[in-house]
Amino acid sequence: MSKAKKHVIVGNSAAGLSAIKVIRKMGDHGPIILISAEDCNAYSPVLTTYYIAGQISRSALFLVDDSFYRKFNVQTVFGRMVVEIDPVKRIVHLDDRSKIAYDDLLIASGASAKPLDNVDPGASEYVTTLRAISDADKIIRAKETAREIVFIGAGLVSLQTIMAILGRGVKITLVVGSHQILSQQMDAEAAAIIQKMLEAEGVSILFGRGVDQVVMKGDCAYVITSFSETLPADLVVVGKGIQPNTNMVENTEIKIETGILADDQMRTNLEDIYAAGDVAEGRNTISGQMELIATWSNACAQGEIAGLNMAGYSSKRQGQFRENVTTILGVSAVSIGISKPGQGEFKELSYIDEKQAVYRKFFLDGPKLVGALLLGRTEDAGVVRQCIASNFDISSWEEMIAMAPLDFGRILCGHDFWLSHFRG
Repeated sequence: MSKAKKHVIVGNSAAGLSAIKVIRKMGDHGPIILISAEDCNAYSPVLTTYYIAGQISRSALFLVDDSFYRKFNVQTVFGRMVVEIDPVKRIVHLDDRSKIAYDDLLIASGASAKPLDNVDPGASEYVTTLRAISDADKIIRAKETAREIVFIGAGLVSLQTIMAILGRGVKITLVVGSHQILSQQMDAEAAAIIQKMLEAEGVSILFGRGVDQVVMKGDCAYVITSFSETLPADLVVVGKGIQPNTNMVENTEIKIETGILADDQMRTNLEDIYAAGDVAEGRNTISGQMELIATWSNACAQGEIAGLNMAGYSSKRQGQFRENVTTILGVSAVSIGISKPGQGEFKELSYIDEKQAVYRKFFLDGPKLVGALLLGRTEDAGVVRQCIASNFDISSWEEMIAMAPLDFGRILCGHDFWLSHFRG
């Protein structure tokens, strides 16, 4: 009987937890050591804006309690960072100079928010990102007395944080480097619908600007834009994207591009070392290109695949592509696969109803659906995703799907397409 493998997992979030559960589910009773830089149980960064808004308690952020680690027989090493990996000796080195040996290793160390450059030391206490609980705590403390808040970057994190703060009498200014909001998720037409809603709530948006400096004058911070505008700020929230936490492998032979390169089994180029979650760069099944897909659902799926292979069950990741589901000012928004022009030569089908804040666009490669952007009417998002993942031929009704989401599922079930809800 072969000796049970010693599994070491770096990262205590979606990918790491998913790997732990599937390793045990497959009957692997080998030791699992979980290393996390944060000194607490696993929590969901996705929920931090709900915490900021007061919609959930701080304790509700946590995904598991101590019993999870006991149930799955996991040895935890919290509050310690992995500073180096020795693939030859199969050892990870921690920041307290301790060492942990492994038989196989999963790097699920996630990503960090990109910081803002050129912040004067005196102004740094007024500047934050939103990635950790400590960031959310800082925003909550500041918003109680803040009169003016400046957001840098107009991605999902910034917009969700703005929604959590709206209605408190705070002046909000959004500084955007591009010429539209949500430039990574939407095309200009869909973004314009959200923009109008934000402006109706009193949010000032400055497009085409960078930030030259954040300085301290008196008891207030000021954001100096590339247009030489001076914006007073009791708080500056930076939402400029993320950067994978790859420092621990930078002096090894593990291959890195944006993130750690991993194949469809979530294996790196080195034996018995896996990568999953926001730190991993995997193959996008639509484009065929290696890509960092930093979403919670993708991290969970990648962690499961890594865990299966670590437990000795060969498995590959399938249907890996970008997908985001969120709500902005009460309007649901879903992007799946290809969600904006410029990502390839695809046929586009679209429908728009600005009064109802409805925008639906589909991208087709021949008879196959490869992407969708749904705003306002998202009832069929699950069916759309399945069509994309399974390469379903939709040619027989492709001209209908933009307008009629409610009956999309009926077609897949073999029923007649019911058009009465939009006839006349």
